[in-house]
Amino acid sequence: MKCWHCNTELIWGGDHDIEEESGEFCMVTNLSCPECGSYVEVYLPKDDPEPTWQEKLVAAND
Repeated sequence: MKCWHCNTELIWGGDHDIEEESGEFCMVTNLSCPECGSYVEVYLPKDDPEPTWQEKLVAAND
């Protein structure tokens, strides 16, 4: 993946399991740019995400 700012190849920093902390995402990957120092996090959605609090509120009022 290339840096949005300077087009340098990003360096993979690691993957972290966030399934317990997030209703929508199961993993976050962090990447950094060796040229300009930018930092990027990429979130992987769950296959079947839990409803957001807004969706739960709408469903409760139906």
